[in-house]
Amino acid sequence: MAQRFVIFALAAKLAWASSIISECNSKLPMSLSTVISDLEAEGVNELGTACFLTSRGVTAATKAHFFGIEDESSTAFGTDAGVCMALTPPSIAEVASTAVACGGNIVYYADEDDLSRGEGLFDSLGPAMERILNEGMGPTSSLIVVSKDPSSTKAKLEEAAALVLSSLVSSKEIVSLEDVFHVVEYVTSPEEAMKFVAASEEPAEAQAIIANTVASDFWQTTPLALSSPMSAKDLAAARQLGPAARKAAESAIASVKAMAGDQLVSNFGDLCSAAIKRAVDELDEFALPSLASSSVGRQIRENMKEEISAELATLSDVQLEMLKDACFAEFKQNLSKLRISPNLANDMQDVASKSVADFAKRAKKIPGSTSDSKTAFQSQLKEFCSERLLAARAGGQFRPVPRKGVTIGLHWLLPKPFGNDFRQEPWMVHATDNLVYVPQDKITDVSPEEVAAGDWRNKIVPSPAGNEMLYMQ
Repeated sequence: MAQRFVIFALAAKLAWASSIISECNSKLPMSLSTVISDLEAEGVNELGTACFLTSRGVTAATKAHFFGIEDESSTAFGTDAGVCMALTPPSIAEVASTAVACGGNIVYYADEDDLSRGEGLFDSLGPAMERILNEGMGPTSSLIVVSKDPSSTKAKLEEAAALVLSSLVSSKEIVSLEDVFHVVEYVTSPEEAMKFVAASEEPAEAQAIIANTVASDFWQTTPLALSSPMSAKDLAAARQLGPAARKAAESAIASVKAMAGDQLVSNFGDLCSAAIKRAVDELDEFALPSLASSSVGRQIRENMKEEISAELATLSDVQLEMLKDACFAEFKQNLSKLRISPNLANDMQDVASKSVADFAKRAKKIPGSTSDSKTAFQSQLKEFCSERLLAARAGGQFRPVPRKGVTIGLHWLLPKPFGNDFRQEPWMVHATDNLVYVPQDKITDVSPEEVAAGDWRNKIVPSPAGNEMLYMQ
């Protein structure tokens, strides 16, 4: 609750200081170009760009509320003060490219739990710092850390940075954040952070930096380009194939969007594969064989395929949602054909199972993982069946099959059906002498003395079971 209050307070301070006049939800860093064009149309002549990065534990909703943005899908926004802010990109490659497109200016916010554990602090900040170092942007870059407790955050962040900084790929030794950024400041609010994003660039200059970054994304992030000087062939491949790959990728993505549109495509996976193959063929036709076979040329081809796949992944999610809607509509049609009987619950379960199996079969034709969608669809059908059964029962239309009684039978054996027997319970026999047999005439002689004593009955064991039963005399 305390953290939510801090976020709300920070967002409130920003809202009081300036207002957002432009937002964009397209892919970074190109969405910055759209925001800059909007600000220029509003009469903003000077502006500053920055990239907003966070630790792993910060959610998308928190990132949006941090600056008072209602649309969580926004990737960039601009204020009337001339500040253009790029929100945390989804992929590492976009993080590095956006940091360069923003001139190495980063506004950073870390979750309190991440700070206390020292984990997830450099998931996005680390790649951005490495790209800034290798681009030589250190003298103009800045890191503005927003925290409610700047002194504590500084100590924890610098402690966690020690191991990360030593593993960065760079031509010089890096031991502190000041070795990466020209300016490192710790502030308590977004309003203070915005003051460090100096509005000193003309819109055309900012647009040019973004365009150059986008054009060079295909080769500037490769390990070969960062670790060693590039040969003449590699430089030629990067200069010629980079724009061609970008054009081929945009053409492939546009063709898939045009064919898919707002409708469900049954063979969407084949369509995506054909689009990627077409883009690769276009690139191979444009490139000279010597350039295409170079290390940078092969890397550009792979980067292009990854970029197309990443863009099509979003369309795949849309196709899955449309497939869920279509299968759910078919499920309801099949339910309407059922007769209301005492077995209605089992009949509905059979229809739901068939619908889930059909959804899973058709979802295999869509690229990406579909297990989560299948589970969500199955839960949706189960909930719908429960609601319909409750409604039918409340309306008196459905009565389940009456429960039948349970009959229980008990069988047992009597251990002594004919009375006591010495061979079964010898401790209950009142006898102390030798064993004798009962005579055939059932008569046993008893002396007069024993009769007079009155205890002669204790000398004879009753034997109602028959002849020859044993007893103790």
